Amino acid sequence: MLLTDENRRQYAEDGYTVARGLIPLDEIARLRKRLIQLLHGEHDWPLKHFQILDPSRFRNRSGGVVPFGVQHPSEEEQVFQDGADQPNLRRAMEDLLGGPVRRFTDQALIKNADIEGRSYYHQDSYYWRLDPERGCNAWIALDEVGRDASALGILPGTHLSRTLAVHEEYFDEPSLHDAVSGDAFKRWRIPDTELDYSREVVLRMSPGDAVFFTNFTWHRAEPNRSGQDKCAYAIAYVLEG
Repeated sequence: MLLTDENRRQYAEDGYTVARGLIPLDEIARLRKRLIQLLHGEHDWPLKHFQILDPSRFRNRSGGVVPFGVQHPSEEEQVFQDGADQPNLRRAMEDLLGGPVRRFTDQALIKNADIEGRSYYHQDSYYWRLDPERGCNAWIALDEVGRDASALGILPGTHLSRTLAVHEEYFDEPSLHDAVSGDAFKRWRIPDTELDYSREVVLRMSPGDAVFFTNFTWHRAEPNRSGQDKCAYAIAYVLEG
C-alpha cells in the first residue's frame, strides 16, 4: 500500500497528508531538468502555457520571458504526461477519493533563484468550483523545500466547513503576466483578517515527496529566499463520473 491508515486519517480530518518518497528520483530529475530548460527559453511551446514575470523587469539568460507558472505542460511533452499520470500518484488519488479517477489539470511551478515569489492563502475550488469530495490536489516537490524556500503552508481542518471562504483579488509582487496578452493579472486570496497563523503547518519536503490536499483546504506557498531555483509539479484529479 502506498498510503498508510495515518495518511488516510490525516487527509480526512486535517484536509492534507504527505506521502514521502512517492515518486522515484529519476522521474523527479527528468521533470526538474526540463523545467529549468523552459525557464531559460529552450522550447518552442505556445505562449498560452506560460504565466510570466513582468517582462519589462525580468528576462532570462537568453533574453526571453521568465516563466513562473506552466499551465498544462502534459499537453506538450511526454515527460510531463508521464509525471501527471504517474502510477503511484494515480493509485494514491484513487485511495483518497475512494474510486476511479481522472486527471483534472496540471501546473508546473518555477521559482527563480532571484525572485522570492509567493502565494497567499486560498482554496483551489474558489477557481474550480468543484464539490469538496470530488477533487484532490497533489503538490510534488522537485527540490528540497522548507520555510523561506517555497514550501506549502496549510491550515489544518479548514476543509471541514464545506464552504468557500470570501476571497479578495490582488496583484502579486512581482506581478504575474499573461504571456499571450502581456497583461498583468490578479489572483484570489483569503483576507489576512480571517487567518489564524498559530495553527499553520509549513511542510518541509524532499524531492519525490507529495502532499495531497482537498480542493477546499486553505493553503499558500512560502517565498523563495534560498538563492536557488525551486520547482514543483501540481496535479489535480477528480472522481470519474
